Amino acid sequence: MKNNEAFFITLVLVVIFVLLQSTLNLVPDIALIIMAFCGAKKGPMNGQILGFCNGLAEDFLTVSFPGFNALIKTLIGFLSGTIKNKIIFDPVIFPSVFICLVTIIKGILAATVAYLFFPQGFFPAVFSYAFLIEIVLNSLLAPIIYFALKKTHLIQGDIWGSGK
Repeated sequence: MKNNEAFFITLVLVVIFVLLQSTLNLVPDIALIIMAFCGAKKGPMNGQILGFCNGLAEDFLTVSFPGFNALIKTLIGFLSGTIKNKIIFDPVIFPSVFICLVTIIKGILAATVAYLFFPQGFFPAVFSYAFLIEIVLNSLLAPIIYFALKKTHLIQGDIWGSGK
């Protein structure tokens, strides 16, 4: 599968999962997981583009302030992309740890952006019981989604390392 085709399919998957999450109130952020893995494999630019599209779709489908999720997800996509070819770990434990950290970073960024731009009252439910459940579910789903992305060749080779 060519890189452009894989990127387009990944982008469509991210938007589909954002749609599902917003309509079904799914707790795990599957779009975030896909975006983070693809950013880690393809680098910061692809991570930023996927993150921006992910966040923009969330902003469009939810009642959050326009641009709030787009900013957060763009930053997460960039940060995920910075580990490209820098870390080598196993395909089971590291995806869980990686996505756990990405989800926590999402919460920290959401709290920071909300505080900086909306100190008078708009504050997301960060670090609540629901957010803790999201962290756990994202971490548990991470190896499964990583395996599915590898099997469908949307991410080829090992994300962390050789890039085969």
